[in-house]
Amino acid sequence: MKKSNRSSFLLFAGLATLPALQLSAQQVEKSAPAGRGVYEAVISQQDGFLYVTGAGSRTSPGGALYKIDRANLSIVDSISLAENPPFGIGINNKTQTVYTTNTRTNSVSAVDLKSGKLIATFNHGGEKSHTREVLVDEDNNVIYVSDVGDPSSIWVIDGKTNKFSHLIENLGKTLTGMAFVDGKDKIYVTIMSDNTIAVVNTKTKSIEKTFSSGGEAPVNIVSDGKRLFVTNQKSGTLTVLDTDGKLLKAIETGGGAIGVAYDPVKNRIYSANRQTGTTTVIDANSYEVLADLATGSHPNHVKIDAQGTAYVINKTKGGRPVEGQPVVVDTNGDTVTKIN
Repeated sequence: MKKSNRSSFLLFAGLATLPALQLSAQQVEKSAPAGRGVYEAVISQQDGFLYVTGAGSRTSPGGALYKIDRANLSIVDSISLAENPPFGIGINNKTQTVYTTNTRTNSVSAVDLKSGKLIATFNHGGEKSHTREVLVDEDNNVIYVSDVGDPSSIWVIDGKTNKFSHLIENLGKTLTGMAFVDGKDKIYVTIMSDNTIAVVNTKTKSIEKTFSSGGEAPVNIVSDGKRLFVTNQKSGTLTVLDTDGKLLKAIETGGGAIGVAYDPVKNRIYSANRQTGTTTVIDANSYEVLADLATGSHPNHVKIDAQGTAYVINKTKGGRPVEGQPVVVDTNGDTVTKIN
């Protein structure tokens, strides 16, 4: 009888812990429309909203910055940026200024979130200029913008005056992602053309060293201060390296791995995989894949809030409209997906 009671107790205890185990797993909580031609996002630490860039589309031209409620993912407001449709974005939370890269017009815009007004638009670079990512040094109020043009460069913008300052030039071909690691005097950048990471000294305006990314076509990079997390688009992998370039782990994520984010709260890494329509969640200690979640048509960018909730920006499927044929609406694209 005692043995039977003990068995029943163990069974009940196991069932009681099951919901907690299920809740600890990463799950898609909600997806919702995020605008037209969405690309990247930032989170304002002051007002708590998610701001998403939208560059419009072939059928719906224009551009805007969409203000989204993180709780229910509803669009509560938008700022028109039709003259220079935005793609990439970065934020200075101290000044509440966002900076967008406007790839079609080879420019960068500064927008004041408090007033919702455009402050300035910078246009610098040659005919092959291609602005992409934004990296903000909030302490010094300096903004760095990657220019994918050949040769690649980094634009430096003075956030105090919101004016273009200078270029860091001759940085190879196809420089895309950027990250600070330990301090703001060095920027680790991805060089897609030769599968390398370059360390750029912002004081000397030159490359200090380069090393392999551990994958093919490295496109974006983030860091926890000691390690580098790199998405490699062609090989469909996320590679982990130390700051000297030693490869610690290569993890298969999915075709077109592009967006990457690190969550210090739960110690997890996220890879948005554009071709497979999935976002991979990885344990940053064991490098175990915890989940591959279907988040949208073309997952492109991931942002993490202070509580460790992830927001994935999903691009829509491309393709030019065919005359005489109905326009196909992609309900899984131009969305934001909340992972909790």
